[in-house]
Amino acid sequence: MKGHNPNYYIIPQSTIDGDTKTVWYDLKQDTKNKGHITLHDDDIDYINFWLCRFVTDVSAKQFLDPDLYKGMALQDKKTATSGYKNKESNSILSEASGLVSNRLRNPSQDYTKKQLPFIVQTFIMIFNIYNDRFSAKDLGYDYHSKQPNKKPVMIKFKEVK
Repeated sequence: MKGHNPNYYIIPQSTIDGDTKTVWYDLKQDTKNKGHITLHDDDIDYINFWLCRFVTDVSAKQFLDPDLYKGMALQDKKTATSGYKNKESNSILSEASGLVSNRLRNPSQDYTKKQLPFIVQTFIMIFNIYNDRFSAKDLGYDYHSKQPNKKPVMIKFKEVK
């Protein structure tokens, strides 16, 4: 969240090497926070932007590419369980949209270490979908420069020790 100023001096800036962005985080020491982590605001924005784009673009394709939409909307035992209904598994779309929604409802709340594997796996899917299934038109372009938008990259997380 912009204006949220954790102690960034111990967290290196993220780097991109090829198709992978390495995002550093620090585990908050306060035991009341259930494994919340500190990331740079730019990394939070990047993650949230691409999760939002993924949910929006896949949902927009529900009739143009129904197999993609159905695959992302199926319950997946690898996702977190819903806190709303009988602890049922989420779909990839519902978990991704839940992360975005949590951020919109509670902008100062951080991601948790437990959420990182889902984010990593989802970014592999996002990378593959935007490289193999979606077109340049889907990706969009910068209105002023008329240049195509940059494609998303995969993410890996590293904890500051």
